[in-house]
Amino acid sequence: MELRHLRYFLTVARTLNFTKAAGELHMAQPPLSRQIRELEDELGVALLERRGKRVSLSSAGQIFEERAKRILAETNAAIVDSQRAARGEIGRVAVGFFEHIAYTLLPPLLREFQQRYPEVTVELRWFSSAEQISALNRGDVDLAFVRSLPLDTQLNSVLLLQEPFYVAIAKDNPLAAKRQISIKDCMHLRVINYRKDVAPDYHAAINQLCALAGFSPSTSFEMGQIYASLGLVSAGFGVTLVPASVQRTHMDNVVYRPLREQHAKSELYLAWKEPNPPAALGSFVQLAREIAAHAPRKAKDE
Repeated sequence: MELRHLRYFLTVARTLNFTKAAGELHMAQPPLSRQIRELEDELGVALLERRGKRVSLSSAGQIFEERAKRILAETNAAIVDSQRAARGEIGRVAVGFFEHIAYTLLPPLLREFQQRYPEVTVELRWFSSAEQISALNRGDVDLAFVRSLPLDTQLNSVLLLQEPFYVAIAKDNPLAAKRQISIKDCMHLRVINYRKDVAPDYHAAINQLCALAGFSPSTSFEMGQIYASLGLVSAGFGVTLVPASVQRTHMDNVVYRPLREQHAKSELYLAWKEPNPPAALGSFVQLAREIAAHAPRKAKDE
């Protein structure tokens, strides 16, 4: 039995006339009658009751008509949905993210993605930046925001952002009057670092910058999240370095000044494991690139 047999039967069942049904199907009447007979032989039941030129559905034919309609409807829906999935219009994407992405790049990306692809389910799963690659390799997520990639990685990735660092400093600190701050200017201030186990790339970057200036960052104040560091800055406990995108985050008594040492960069990638990812994942990556390309970089003057 093939799907065409169901279509033939349903046309006959609707018209109750072989000649009309054959005309709608653009075929001759004898081959249509033969196809219906073969279908009945295969099923072992009479689907139609034939009394001369009059045709009606048998009790078996009524049941078969109902089920055949469902089968064809489901088949057509499957065709449409598979085509939409191939275009990335439906599906599911599990995305790993870490702290400051949640209040910088992720909100506009999710908002636009939901508008463009309302039938793609996005599952968000939080991991620290250090755990993102492990989450990908375990299969916990399909796609992850990462700040650094191992040199020998087999993951696929795209670079979304390459940002300079800014100095987050209390507004009432005299150093905040400068338009640009060098790491050397922070020598006599407490430089708040990030925990090595949570943000190893930022931990290393701050250590290297301070070492070049001839001092070390604070070992007593190492935070796991940028927001926690900004809280200490707001309280006047020191200064910290953040990527440029974070300067859009408002916190009382905190201002952002460009770091003079422009060679230090914060990189953000999207990474995934599958060599031939689903189209929905590709749609998410493409939109992330668009959003990142137009993300505001400039801090408000304060």
